Amino acid sequence: MAITESTKPGLSEAKIFGEGQHKLIYQTQGSGPPLILVHGLSGSGKWWRYNLAALAEQYTCHVVELIGYGANRAFRPVTIATAAAALAEFIALLPEGRAHVLGHSMGGHIAATLAANFPRSVDRLVLAAASGLLRTNLFAMALRLPIAAHYSPLDFLPTLARDAFRAGPLNLLLSTRDILGSDLTEVAPKILVPTLLIWGTRDNLVPLAAGEAMQKLIPDSRLEVLEGAGHVLMWDHSKAFNRLVLEFLRATPNPR
Repeated sequence: MAITESTKPGLSEAKIFGEGQHKLIYQTQGSGPPLILVHGLSGSGKWWRYNLAALAEQYTCHVVELIGYGANRAFRPVTIATAAAALAEFIALLPEGRAHVLGHSMGGHIAATLAANFPRSVDRLVLAAASGLLRTNLFAMALRLPIAAHYSPLDFLPTLARDAFRAGPLNLLLSTRDILGSDLTEVAPKILVPTLLIWGTRDNLVPLAAGEAMQKLIPDSRLEVLEGAGHVLMWDHSKAFNRLVLEFLRATPNPR
């Protein structure tokens, strides 16, 4: 797979990895061990606005834009499994051959699938309000969206609206259908790397109960709860979120 410079606007110094279904657009910042950041449904790399500077002080952060979203919105989104495979190919070309992975919401769903299916690719795993254990349908999920937006910080809403508009309703529908049809119940026990789960108590989109259920399924995992945080917890409780992530990543290295 070739890595080429991108001329697409909106993401400074963006690069392209792969092509077709395995195409990723990403931005790199910082130095140190590699850390992959994967955004969620309707998101983009801009959702890590209040995290990137802190994380990049100690890690080489590769901020991914998934196909169908952000600067990579020219095509229809791929499945959870295909996105995980694309990330595995990307990580394989890094000098270390593996990386820490941080995923939010759908990005956490993809990151969990990556860790389960490609265990040598992931060193430590952070899942923030990850989807994968939602017991609902498309209609019920759609009803939750206005409530989730209500609990989002006011300064986040313009970013949310812009990214959702760029992705378009069809991409959002296709990804939501894939999320609801891709259950992690059998996948999660296969995740053997150290895993940190972070959830907010006011998450109406992926409730805390989903995080508690996921913690029981992943063998080497722990759950941290941010009081008062909504679904976009890395934005509205960024200082506490950054502290938890950095403390976890700095822990004793994975014996692999």
